[in-house]
Amino acid sequence: MPMADESSLASGPVDAADTAMPVKRRARALVLAYAATFILFGAGVTGLNLAGRPGDGGPVQSLRLKPFPTAQEIETARTGFRDTREIGGNLIADPKLIEDSAQGPLPKIGPGGRTAMTAYGRAFQTGGSKRPKIAIVMRGLGIGASATDRALAALPSDVTLGFAPFAPDLQTGIDKARGAGHEVLLELPMEPFDFPDSDPGPHVLLVAASANENVKRLEWALSRATGYAGAMNLLGGRFMGEEPAMEPILAEVARRGLMFFDNGASSSSVAIASARHAKAPIATGTLTLDGVQSQAAIDSRLAELENAARQDGFAIGVASAYPVSVARLSAWAETVAARGFELVPLTALAARPAIEGIASSE
Repeated sequence: MPMADESSLASGPVDAADTAMPVKRRARALVLAYAATFILFGAGVTGLNLAGRPGDGGPVQSLRLKPFPTAQEIETARTGFRDTREIGGNLIADPKLIEDSAQGPLPKIGPGGRTAMTAYGRAFQTGGSKRPKIAIVMRGLGIGASATDRALAALPSDVTLGFAPFAPDLQTGIDKARGAGHEVLLELPMEPFDFPDSDPGPHVLLVAASANENVKRLEWALSRATGYAGAMNLLGGRFMGEEPAMEPILAEVARRGLMFFDNGASSSSVAIASARHAKAPIATGTLTLDGVQSQAAIDSRLAELENAARQDGFAIGVASAYPVSVARLSAWAETVAARGFELVPLTALAARPAIEGIASSE
């Protein structure tokens, strides 16, 4: 049989399947080659970025991996607050006053009946002074970092500060406040009359909820941080008007060694009666100072607060962390002593009933 020459092979009919396989193999090999090239190139660039080049004299970057935590570190992170902590001589965490819980640290009464109210309250000595006493509570701290920093920079240490429990970076805000010498309250979201149109925040205490459920919600708020001397209401016009709802909350507040502050905004509040039954330390606001946010209106309310203090021997003003409120209170505080008054922390004016049947816990 005569052999076919190259020209006849090139020009003759060829099966498509015979040519497709080599082409596919070549394409696959080409893709793999490119991929390998890019991988090697990327690895080289990464190596240079991480290790640097010895001769370029530039900064050397290194990737430092955090070692795995030890069993002790894991346990400390889980329970937290194992060591006494203070800033500027002001106590923020005392392990003997902290109960570990699944949610976080909860206050408790310590050995000898020592409480968070006394440990985290601002020290105050009357010195036998007969001058009328005025306390100021500024609420709404922690929601905005600039507002919190403004208040801390301008207000004297005797002003008590209220922080919302859902504030971002709450513990840092409380640390700053305690470091500046302020005593701190934790605001408890409570049901207002127009709930849910007015919503005080997550884990709100509700009249319709059971006492056990509301205590759980209270514990959630209390477990967000440590270093506070008491709690106060955030809204809560409806909730605070219902003694069956309020009394279990104030009993738990007292059991944990805290005081309660009723900001005085609701005329239907039964907090004083509930506190008496629950044997909870309590104070009540006399006047809201910045219902109208203007210099003239706030100054007028401060004058009313002074008149109330002259009449009763003490008074408690409540304000929010608005810039105008901070500015007017700062200016007022500079001259309040010269006008015959004594600016005091809130705990100095709290009624302290005998706490019977509350065992001190180790």
